[in-house]
Amino acid sequence: MHAGAEKTQLLFPMVIAITALILSVVSGVVNYRQNNLSNLESSLRDTRVQLQLAKNDITDIKVKTIKQLVEAELAAKDQQHLKLTNDKLVESLSDAKVRINELESQIKRMDHQLVAAKSSLKHARSKSSAAKASVKKTKAATLARLMKATSLDIFTQKGSPTLQADISKSLAHIGFKPNFPVHNDSKTLANSSTVFYYHSSYKRVGEKLVKELSRITKSKFLLKQGTSSHEHNKIIVHLISQ
Repeated sequence: MHAGAEKTQLLFPMVIAITALILSVVSGVVNYRQNNLSNLESSLRDTRVQLQLAKNDITDIKVKTIKQLVEAELAAKDQQHLKLTNDKLVESLSDAKVRINELESQIKRMDHQLVAAKSSLKHARSKSSAAKASVKKTKAATLARLMKATSLDIFTQKGSPTLQADISKSLAHIGFKPNFPVHNDSKTLANSSTVFYYHSSYKRVGEKLVKELSRITKSKFLLKQGTSSHEHNKIIVHLISQ
């Protein structure tokens, strides 16, 4: 029994030592695992942080990429718009050049037409002037012929030899041959100085006499177509003293 007690006493410390060793090993393993777990948690936190940063970077990259894509699309649209505008301007410029050429050609034609029209107008005016001159000359010749053929009697209310002489001289100078018959009291003179003509062809002769007699006598003369029966070339003047 003594030997068994000694053996027991020897085994107990060994058990304690082994237990302590096991506990030490277990504690080391636990500490290792705890340390490893702590490291893993720290690494996980770092990974999460890095992941969040990566996500933020990805978001920023996406936003920047989208912005660049939008800007690129807008720039492309602007470029396309500018190209279309430029094409339209080029087309308009081409049309304008064609129109300018047409207008220049039209202006040249109009210049030629204007020159031709001016020449024609000048020629027409020359012909018209010549025709007018010819007509005027013909009328003057006709009037002179009628004046020369006129049978002119001038009746005065009160005969004045000086006035008659002035009238005769002036009218003879332009082609008339006036007569101054003695006034018959049985015939009534007009109320005012009047030139009577008896045919329409001698109206111009009457107008010429009115003009000349008004100038000579410094008085007003009327012109009337007489109703008495006389030759066409007959003109009678009633000269009434003022």
